[in-house]
Amino acid sequence: MSTRRNLKHKYLKTKIALSQTIQQLLDINRKRRYVKEDPLREQRLNEELKVLNATAEIQARTLKSYEESIQALERA
Repeated sequence: MSTRRNLKHKYLKTKIALSQTIQQLLDINRKRRYVKEDPLREQRLNEELKVLNATAEIQARTLKSYEESIQALERA
């Protein structure tokens, strides 16, 4: 597999993973509206949000890196 094709494959997989992570974040935010009276459950959701936010940030940085690499290969 060529380098550009390999990068595009990784880029697409990362993009899909990022969109799934964002969807999970949105789902949790919707749930938070209804669990305000249960502090333990709200704390668990907050911890999960923290982990998902960190994961999304890493995925976004990786995606940006892949984009830059693909653009550099196309220019060459």
